[in-house]
Order: sequence, then structure tokens, then C-alpha cells
Amino acid sequence: MLFLCCVACGLPGCEQAEIEAAPVLRLEQVRPRRGQRVGVFLNEALVFHFSAPIDPVSVTWESLAVRTLKSGISAQGRFEVQGHQIRFLPDLGRKRDLTDGGLVPGQRYEILLRGFPSPDGLRAVDGRMLARSHRIVIETVALSEPRGQLFDDHSPLLGEPLLGSLRRVERGGSLILRCAEPLDPSTLADGEFILHSGTPGQEPIPLDLALLENSHEAGARLELKPRRRLAAGRFVLASNLDVSLRDFGGNRVWYASSPGAMSFEVFERGEARPEYHQSFTKTDLSLPFAVPGVDGTATWAGDGRVTLRLPRAAGSGADGALDLVGAEGRRDVQATRLDLGPDAVCELLSVPSLVVLRAQGRMTIAGNLRRRSGEAPAIRFRRGEDLSAWLERARQKNHAWTVLIAGGDLVIDGHIDVEGPLLLVAGGRLRVAGEVRSQEHQLYRLGEGGGPGLRGASPAALVLDDPFENPLQEPMTVALVSGPMPPEGGVERWIGAEVELLMRGGHARVRYMPEDFPLDAPVEEWGVVDDPSELLSADALRLFIELTMEPARDGVGGRWSPPLVDEVRLFWEARER
Repeated sequence: MLFLCCVACGLPGCEQAEIEAAPVLRLEQVRPRRGQRVGVFLNEALVFHFSAPIDPVSVTWESLAVRTLKSGISAQGRFEVQGHQIRFLPDLGRKRDLTDGGLVPGQRYEILLRGFPSPDGLRAVDGRMLARSHRIVIETVALSEPRGQLFDDHSPLLGEPLLGSLRRVERGGSLILRCAEPLDPSTLADGEFILHSGTPGQEPIPLDLALLENSHEAGARLELKPRRRLAAGRFVLASNLDVSLRDFGGNRVWYASSPGAMSFEVFERGEARPEYHQSFTKTDLSLPFAVPGVDGTATWAGDGRVTLRLPRAAGSGADGALDLVGAEGRRDVQATRLDLGPDAVCELLSVPSLVVLRAQGRMTIAGNLRRRSGEAPAIRFRRGEDLSAWLERARQKNHAWTVLIAGGDLVIDGHIDVEGPLLLVAGGRLRVAGEVRSQEHQLYRLGEGGGPGLRGASPAALVLDDPFENPLQEPMTVALVSGPMPPEGGVERWIGAEVELLMRGGHARVRYMPEDFPLDAPVEEWGVVDDPSELLSADALRLFIELTMEPARDGVGGRWSPPLVDEVRLFWEARER
């Protein structure tokens, strides 16, 4: 049962203090709300809403503490600051007894939000201190019999299936399965999964389970360790009873009706064929090449994944697909995709105020975009500040800035001429071959890419923050073409590939294409295939990665969880020397 209260905390500054300057910063809402009759789920976000945008620098473990009431142990997790809101996201556990998570079952926690007069308290972006300190007490859901729900499930109706990850296993190694969503660690049970060799008379081999990774962002990575050393050969994964493993909503994630689809090859180290592993931790093979027919370029940032990046500030898409022409008098355009044709001229609002053009997908400026609003003062970028928080400050100041934000690629082949400061933002890539003019020394860029039109542009020291919930109105697709793999060559014949990916809220697809392909031809003529063994050439190949994020179901925003590709492994026969 949830016990929630918000009382004077007895800390210095809890008394009602008057701040005589600007209106004070107030804590306006807390989730979970006061008086709820259910326990706080072990993965439930703690949300604090304030009367003004919060300075992210002021959010520390001192200014916002979450700790057990009895022993004072800090809950493990992370803070996210989005405008007026702070969210505490508890870490997910991996142990079966659920004791290693950010929040543990049946425990009372106190949350301390420090305010005036504490010097290290929470502040708004304009410097105002939280008017007073607050103390909030919560109680997590307890373990009970019969078993109740312990976690908040973001996909409550259906469990994501377990998928094979490492399909080629060295003798003495473990099998790895992936799931696109986190798993309930308390439902792990050894011996429920078994391996069949297919050899007559051989007993199946039981497997012991361990969660190697468990998070909302990356899903779950499950290790299946054989109880005895495997001989070289091919094995099939199956289950000998109804597997108890479940997701957070109690849904099954293993379907034993088609176990033959999950086979693994065990090999001796000396027998292994050449392999090339691309784990996306470096960007040397990430090319700026533009794939035609998609919203933008997939993000390969060197953090171990290729994914779809959508800035929260790309907007709601409420204005639909737009073709700009003539006078555009709106201060905040929120399109799904936005185009200014080659022969079109568009005049933006001349009133000296902030004007923002947003597109969830691709934004293309092929014509002439102009604004005659006069010059404007600078609005400084605070290092580490989210783009959304900066936009809120810019909205309050309402200077004559012009901001273009594309969730996909921002393509400028035409001309942009504004009299005030200009900020160009892309979740995909900035592709600026045209001419861009703005107030002197007031041209800024945020995102990967560039081009001749951005010479002299300064990088904006801001963070492209992700949306909390899926805002898409239409499917969004991004893609990329990699550099040649393996760079060393020496391939006699391609054998195949293994891919680690997570679909999550969308779709991910990895295909393969020759090193040499016609750049000016459509994708259909590039020679893209589903399996490397289909390539006619034995030279190096390129990866062709496509990622699609779907809109939220029934228009209801689910958690933003884009697809990603973790790793690609290529296998071939080496050329005799």
C-alpha cells in the first residue's frame, strides 16, 4: 500500500520563507499522488512538477535525495530533467530476490527536496530557489502470496518474444538470448530450458539462467549456461515444461511451439572461420551518405548502437505535412514533415518574437526562406542544458530568434536569410549545401553534419533530449550505409551474418550490399541483399541499416523506445594466400 505525504521536513529552511524578489519556485505536483491505495511499483518513475523550468545543474543527490527511511541507503537510479519536471528513474534489478534494484519490495523511502535557504537546493533556470524544502514518504509494493504485480509494464497486453543473439558459441561458452523489454528477475528458474543435440540416445542438457542486462532502454540480455561442456555441433533450444519466465506484466516471453527456430552452433576455437565484429563503439565506418526516400540518417554515435534519434523539441506533428509558401504568420509550426519547394518563397513573421519551425521527420528548404524582424540579443547556451529547457527560456524572453528543428535530416539546398539569430537543429544530420545568412556571429548548429552553408556557424552547447512518450503522428524511417567491412579484405566467399538488435517500439533491419554501388541510382539498383552469402562479389561489403519507429497505438503516447542495432558479426571463407 502506498503511503504518501508531503509535510514540513524539519530541515533548515522548511519554515515558510518569503522571497521578496521574483515569484518563488514552487513544487506543484508529485507522482505518485497523495493518498493512492496501491504500492509504488519497483520500476515506477517518481515525478516532480515545478512552477518553472528547472536548472539541471542544481539537481544532485544532495538537492533531491531518495533513500530508505530506516537505514538511509540511497536508491540507485538516475534523474531526468525536462523543463518544469524532474523524474527519478530507479535502476532495474537482475537478481532473483529483487534486492539489487533501485527500489526494493516492501520498503519505505523518504524523498527530500531541498529548497530555501539551503545553498545547494533546487533552482529554476532563472536562478530562483525552491521556496522551501519538502519531505515525501512512499512505500513500495510488497511481496505477497498469491503473487501480486510488482512492476509497471509499458506493454501490458503482450510479452516480447525471446530472440537468439549469439548463434555461434565457442565450446565452454554460454548461449545468449535477447528480449526487447525488461524481464521480471524473480521468474528466472534453472533447468526449464534445455538443449537437444539431435543425436539419438543423447540426453538433453539443462541450462542455468542469469540476467546480464535488464533495462527499459536496452531490454533484457539472458545468459543460458549449459550444465556440462558441449561437444562441437548443432543444438536446438527447447523447454521441457511451461517456462515460468515473464515480463513485468506477467506475460510469457518464450513460446515453445516452434523451438526449432532457435538453433545454435558450437565450435572449437581452432575450427572457427574468420569473423568480423562490428559493435558500433567507433565511428570510423559511419558515413555521411544520404539514403534517398527516408526521413533522415540513423544515429551511429560510437556508443555501441545504431538507433533512431528524435529530439523532444521536434514537436507534436499536430500541423501535419506542410509545404511552406507565401507568408507564414505562426510563431510555432509543428509539422510531421516540412518542405519549401525550389521555386517557393516564404516570409516568416516580422514581429520581433521567437519563431520555431519544427518537423518530426525530414525538413527540406529548397527555396527562399526569409525573415525581416530586426536583430535580437543573444540567449546564451548553458553547457549541458537540454534543448527543450533552452527553448523554454527563449520562449519566455521572446527575442527575435529563428529556430529550425528537424527530427530527421535538415536539408538546405536553397537560401535562408534572417536578420536575427538563427539556430539549426537535426536529430539526423544537417545537410546544408545552400546559403544561410543570419545576424552577424549569431548562426548556431546542433546535431551531426554540416556543409558549405554552415561555414562560420558555432556549435550550440546543448543536449538533444529525447521525448518521454512517443509523439509520432506518422511512421518515421531513418537509414545509413556503412563503410566497407572487413576493411582488410581477403574474402573468398561470404557465409553469413548474425545481428543483435532490439525492435522495441518499431522495426530494425540490417541488409548487405557491395562495396561498389551506383551512387546516383535508386536504392533498388544498389544490389542490397538479406544475407551476405547472396552477394555475387567476394570483396568487402557494406551494411545497409534501416530503422522505423511507429506512431503510438490508438493515438495514445507510449514510452519513447526506438529500435536499435547492437552488433553485427560477419563470417566468410578466407582467400588462400
